[in-house]
Amino acid sequence: MTSPLPGPRPGPAAPSTAELYRSLADLALVVASARTHARLRAQAGVPIDRSSLALLRALAAAPSPYRMGDLAEVLLVQASHITRQARGLEEAGLVTTVKEPGDDHRVRRITITQNGRDVVARAEATGQLWLTGALHGFTPEQLSVAAAVIQRVTDVYRDE
Repeated sequence: MTSPLPGPRPGPAAPSTAELYRSLADLALVVASARTHARLRAQAGVPIDRSSLALLRALAAAPSPYRMGDLAEVLLVQASHITRQARGLEEAGLVTTVKEPGDDHRVRRITITQNGRDVVARAEATGQLWLTGALHGFTPEQLSVAAAVIQRVTDVYRDE
């Protein structure tokens, strides 16, 4: 059984909270949509599916190679999903995997290659370009507050 999210207990949400919730839900839907990813693939030359791009983004941000199981936890998926994705990405030259030193040779670590970093960089640059256009007219301070709110919400949901 999971613990409830922190904060006030059930009751009507404040209008600003309800509005923010709807906006974040809409944003998550649009950003993760197949149509948005197809546009990204075309404009940025990203040759992989959405879940593979999420995996590469996590690896690109990591200070060292991940154990497959740890990466699955970060991405909120089953370890078998990471193993399947890793095979395809390794064949494409976007990641490498190595056996973990020690007695258990089933444990593998995964790291991103330079080609994988290039894919992430193209995707990030294109996404930032789109976002720059969408956020035209907001002040840097407003954008910092928005980023802080989104990060806090993300952290709360990720921890559940």
